[in-house]
Amino acid sequence: MPSPTDRSRILCSGLSSELLAQCAAVLADVASVEPLAEESLVPTAPSALGFDALIVALAPPLSESMARFSQLRRAYPVVPLLVLAAGVDGNFAVELLKCGAEDFLMLPPDPDALLRKVRRLLGEATGPAFDTPEFAAFRPRAFDVNQRHCFRVHVPPDFAVSSTFPGPIERALDVKDLSIETEPSPGSVQPGGMQIAAERAMARRLPFDQWQRRREIEVIVQLPSGSPIKTRARVLPGLRPAADGSIRFALEYWVSRPAEKERFRRYWVEAQRRARRGQRL
Repeated sequence: MPSPTDRSRILCSGLSSELLAQCAAVLADVASVEPLAEESLVPTAPSALGFDALIVALAPPLSESMARFSQLRRAYPVVPLLVLAAGVDGNFAVELLKCGAEDFLMLPPDPDALLRKVRRLLGEATGPAFDTPEFAAFRPRAFDVNQRHCFRVHVPPDFAVSSTFPGPIERALDVKDLSIETEPSPGSVQPGGMQIAAERAMARRLPFDQWQRRREIEVIVQLPSGSPIKTRARVLPGLRPAADGSIRFALEYWVSRPAEKERFRRYWVEAQRRARRGQRL
């Protein structure tokens, strides 16, 4: 068993003393489990949170529990969050994920499922969210699966792309994969998608909540060559911890000038070529 200093720390809200003890016993090998203090609801020092994940239990009346859930999501926009609830259907669980929960588990929690989902939240395991069998028909698209007419390409380290967002942080963030629309879309804009990585400390300083409230923001994209490209973008809900310790988030972007569309297309073609060449080596 890891020493106490090696284990992750998980704070819980809305759990009964019995449920808190059950979770602590199941997760003893991977994390310490503690109740969330009321005064911790709005952190005064986001860069020093001191914990790694949140577990929130919903209970009747659900309106009050959902208000608490929303407060926690706003207060801790980067911290992975698992919701526990009983007597809800798949549609309700899907809405929870849309509202910012990373994963969901029915009450009473199955110990194996609880352990698997928490290890996934902490970046110690991979696998899909929302994998409860009875909710299979409601399973939303995976975070990194684009179901439009797009094809994604991973950004090679030697052919890097970066993006700069509006706000107090001017540091460019790494683009991990990029997609372009492969079929004409209505109007003059042509949407695509990106998955962005930010170091955890940096991510805690980024105004995700502000970005997601806006319909569009301006994002400056720097391809390996040429001048920066101004795009219009929409940051999609949901943050995910990656195995390398970074925080990943996704956005849709639009460019309208034909020359800029062509630059993205040429980059995508060259990145695919490099990926195929790397597979043959």
